[in-house]
Amino acid sequence: MTAYHDSRLSGSRTRSWSDMKTFGERVRFDLLSTPSSLVLERLRPEDAGLYRCRVDFKRSPTRNARANLTVISE
Repeated sequence: MTAYHDSRLSGSRTRSWSDMKTFGERVRFDLLSTPSSLVLERLRPEDAGLYRCRVDFKRSPTRNARANLTVISE
């Protein structure tokens, strides 16, 4: 699953991208929360899996983290 946000640019020039075939309008980055977060809405069983978070900085090394999402349906 791929979605990313690049905030190395300033102000309104930040960029976000996600696979529209996979997520459509169900994914967004919340930059106002601390820490910032990726929000997936209206989860589906096929959303389960390993996600990778990559953060690129202007003056620091890139950081990567992984999270495993399990979707439990009713």
